[in-house]
Amino acid sequence: MQQKITKLGEMINTSQNIALYSHMRMDPDTFWSSWALYYILQKLWKNVILLNDEQAPKEFEFMWANEIITTSWNLKEFKPDLIISLDAASIEQLAESYKNNIEIIEKTPFVVIDHHITNKGFGTLNIIDIKSSSTCELLFEILKQLELIKYMDSKISTLLMTWILTDTNVFYNTNVTSKTHIIAWELLDLWADSRTSIFEFFKKKSLKKTKLLAKALWNLEIIENKLENWKNIVYTIIKQEDFDNIWATDRDTNWIIEHLINIENIEIAIIIYPLPNWTNKASFRSHSYNVSEVAQKLWWGWHKQAAWCSSSDSLEEFLEKIKTEIN
Repeated sequence: MQQKITKLGEMINTSQNIALYSHMRMDPDTFWSSWALYYILQKLWKNVILLNDEQAPKEFEFMWANEIITTSWNLKEFKPDLIISLDAASIEQLAESYKNNIEIIEKTPFVVIDHHITNKGFGTLNIIDIKSSSTCELLFEILKQLELIKYMDSKISTLLMTWILTDTNVFYNTNVTSKTHIIAWELLDLWADSRTSIFEFFKKKSLKKTKLLAKALWNLEIIENKLENWKNIVYTIIKQEDFDNIWATDRDTNWIIEHLINIENIEIAIIIYPLPNWTNKASFRSHSYNVSEVAQKLWWGWHKQAAWCSSSDSLEEFLEKIKTEIN
């Protein structure tokens, strides 16, 4: 791993135009890691762009979310001599912004920085550490090894602190280690603002998100004693008309499942809902059950206790397939 990080440092030093990729349907880890590296590279006087198919979700706006994201995808004009993907578990997650630039990407050094267990490595240099709690944690270690911490200011430190809080569910998830706490301490010493991040992500909720939660709870169903430990599965289905009735979108579902998994005697929580591209998505959370194995059987994966998959089946058919795979 150290040799790979040293190689990345050499590639950065010899490059001038660097393109960063964050994955589709941005989550905090891909967003904060991409943005933190963007600012570090700017301080090194590099020309940098960050590519994605879409602008950042509304809840990221408090951190200047759409200052830097490029959705035009024109890499030919930019002429990158280095491309870095952050937090994408597979090349498919880079979506159209990858497909529309595939010719130039295949001719350019491509670095993958990620921590997902399902990532097989799709770059010319793959820095993948499944022991890291997140890509941001891995990035912090990379910055330390390359002696780039000296370029971090309050803005960059707050970006990385927000990652810790969101990806670890405020130090609750099983991916938390002593290293996670040490990094948080180091970031606080680098003037990170943790209170704002906690308020924006864990306390503040829009009215439509609150109404959507109410609908999800109304539709809630329990499968009792399904698992070996005699614990239960909870699931809910949100339909398109549910979104339409309160002017909500699939983006407003991202905190609902955290409520479901905290219900007493629940081992697995599932929320199923439609996406704008006419497919349906299932998100999973668990306390100890490996939901990533279920998701991979239905096309995708992610983490052991937090995963998702998608299907062109109807919501009801999709649910029955999921039930069959859980045992």
